[in-house]
Amino acid sequence: MIFRQKDVAQPAALPMLALVAVAPLALGLLKLTALGTVLLFALSLTIVVPALAALRSWSRVGADGITVCRGFGPGRTYAWEEIRWIGVRRYDAPGATNHAVRIHLADGRRRSLPGLSTDGRRRTASFAANCHQVQAWWEQSTEPDRRIEPSARTWSGSPALAVGVPLALAVVAAFVAVWGTQQR
Repeated sequence: MIFRQKDVAQPAALPMLALVAVAPLALGLLKLTALGTVLLFALSLTIVVPALAALRSWSRVGADGITVCRGFGPGRTYAWEEIRWIGVRRYDAPGATNHAVRIHLADGRRRSLPGLSTDGRRRTASFAANCHQVQAWWEQSTEPDRRIEPSARTWSGSPALAVGVPLALAVVAAFVAVWGTQQR
């Protein structure tokens, strides 16, 4: 079974990514020097490239375990013996409730499975059936004493915030620096 993220992604994602990539280029050509335009375009690519990689991500469930690919390369396979729990995580967002299937590994790490998610605005009809299939395969492939439901963890910060906030600050600082050199 293969689950692809592009099958559950919002259809408006690609035009929005194109806008994020092209708008800074157009602004740069109108208002900035060549160096400023290149810098602004490069910074916009730091948003577009990871988003395109996310659209290319997928999960595969097979006899050897679960393989997770984040958009590049062959992916990482987690053997059934490594997986201690499979559950559905609920994410509350303004105006919608999102759900994603996550695996919990023996060493305490957790991984969301790309392509096995849904949101309140665009409910995937096969989401529940897919979740049930993955959990059934896991239960057939593991011993009952190896299945350990994880305890509730406290929020310790998000890796996206740890990377995103400094990146956003760097983008703003670069834009201000380039804009400032243009005003002189």
